[in-house]
Amino acid sequence: MKITVLTNKMCHCVDIEKELKVLGFDYELCDIEDDPALAERFGTRHCPTLIVNESRVIPIDEHNVTHLRQLLAAD
Repeated sequence: MKITVLTNKMCHCVDIEKELKVLGFDYELCDIEDDPALAERFGTRHCPTLIVNESRVIPIDEHNVTHLRQLLAAD
């Protein structure tokens, strides 16, 4: 499973990174300010956002960060 975490310079994605590490998922961080075409490609309006296998888009907030295992289980 390929996981990309879309972030920006103001994003506080420490919790998502910590949770992904605890769950044993490898991921790549991409700053949408450095690559705005990536944000446009996935219609990203919120950071952090997970892109799973180049297709599934999961906006992350404080309510679903602890449910990552369930969110990612579908893949």
